[in-house]
Amino acid sequence: MTHPPFNSDAVTEIRDLRTGTPLWAQSAPRSPGHRLRHSAKADVVIVGGGITGAMLAETLTRPGLSTIILDRREPAHGSTMASTALLQWEIDTPLVRLADSIGFQRASRAWRRCFNAVSTLSQLVCEHRIRCDFASRRALYLAGEVMGADELGEEARCRQAIGLPSTFLDAKELGAGFRICRPAALISDGVADVDPARLTVGLLRRAQRRGAGIFYPEELAEVYPSAACVGLATASGKELEARALVFATGHELADGVPANGHRRTSTWAFATRPQPQSLWKDGALIWEASTPYLYMRTTGDGRIVVGGEDEPFSDEQERDALLPKKLKALQRKTSQLFPALDVTAEFAWAGTFGESDTGLPSIGAIPGMANCYAVLGYGGNGFTFGVIAAQVIAAELTGSPDPDADLFAFRP
Repeated sequence: MTHPPFNSDAVTEIRDLRTGTPLWAQSAPRSPGHRLRHSAKADVVIVGGGITGAMLAETLTRPGLSTIILDRREPAHGSTMASTALLQWEIDTPLVRLADSIGFQRASRAWRRCFNAVSTLSQLVCEHRIRCDFASRRALYLAGEVMGADELGEEARCRQAIGLPSTFLDAKELGAGFRICRPAALISDGVADVDPARLTVGLLRRAQRRGAGIFYPEELAEVYPSAACVGLATASGKELEARALVFATGHELADGVPANGHRRTSTWAFATRPQPQSLWKDGALIWEASTPYLYMRTTGDGRIVVGGEDEPFSDEQERDALLPKKLKALQRKTSQLFPALDVTAEFAWAGTFGESDTGLPSIGAIPGMANCYAVLGYGGNGFTFGVIAAQVIAAELTGSPDPDADLFAFRP
């Protein structure tokens, strides 16, 4: 390679992604893979072995693209492990508000694309019998200070106008159906929940069976972008060459990736003991139109997983020190919704994730870095956006650009 290195140190930031003990850690399977023993070539090198990297690898290996995954940690053991894994197509930014920001047509395309992404992932899991505690659900979006009953009614009408399965519930209907006292809610079909670590490892194994190389712990130290290919070097001195490089590193941003409109947010979560007799109707995913908002789900063994209390900072020490305080706040809010629940925390954890101004991710080519791509800005839809990222980048690399790529392209 004759091109100078893009960075001679670590190419991506090194951050403490989570603290505490996530529920999923108790039963997380070992990821496939091992150390990189020699230099190699591939069509695509993916940096990051979380849910997005796994989705990319599974999708890119389908048409036969040779693929390598590098991760500084064991795959599925970074931010993915801290996820509460609500597979929702409802974007953090309501449809009516996203339409005000980017126009109704573009907002509608984004929302429909998210709906299709959850459907795609659901079909993949079921068709290939990926053992990850996948369960189809409904989603309940509760009125709060961000959106009251009238705005939820407008939101329901807009969603229904573009074919999305959401129904408005008034206070009486909400109380009768879920025994929740709120002015209104939206009930939506087509969502799910899952064990995030087991899903990620399942996808990685599928990619590995098609020939993908999974290497960890490996630190990417140098990147040499060029019009012909991308050269890379690891901290251990191994060299790689690829037709394309994709950064799927979450909020551990890579040098040179634009971060306009992107910010880091800390979040907290806990899981109760199993109490299947106390669960609400159908185990619906629940979240609320408030800031900070509360979200909750159930698990196959009858636990309640609760998260939220998000704050816009990413200092690891401050985030970790707040865990006891945030846990109490989440428990109090949960008890207000469901007084009969035992909210004692058997597991509690904190993590950091990326967000964007619109709630949409940034997916695509990195300006000024030939043949390099990245995925940023997940909000509460990391798994959904991971599916879209895999579709968009796979389409680009196979010569059939995705029709929605413009919705997610990096801003200059």
